Amino acid sequence: MKPKVLCVCAKGINRSRYLAHYLREKGYETRWGGVEPQLWFGKDITLYTKKEDIDWADVIVIVRPRLKTILEGKFPLDGKNVIVFDITDNPDIIVKTHPELEGQPKKVFNEKITYPALRNAIDPYLPLEK
Repeated sequence: MKPKVLCVCAKGINRSRYLAHYLREKGYETRWGGVEPQLWFGKDITLYTKKEDIDWADVIVIVRPRLKTILEGKFPLDGKNVIVFDITDNPDIIVKTHPELEGQPKKVFNEKITYPALRNAIDPYLPLEK
């Protein structure tokens, strides 16, 4: 039986969601969420990572080291297989190494840089183990 995988990013709306869908296509049961509250037009859009998500997961994939620190401050991760990457989806950071993307919509950054980076980062860990 494949392990259950929780994917975590800052807001729970882009990187963790993409990675969860990618792993689901490979047969894993997945969930995703974020660790930092984000208000947008006065509405909370964060898909919070909850204690029950941590308890449910066998493997936790976190997209940035600083987010692991935040997550550990909220929940114990003892006994979990935790995988940490350093993958941003911030266009202001990405454009420093990819100036050809200056002025492009965020969707282009994701399709050309962020999503391939997530796939390339997780693939060496497959198959995931508890």
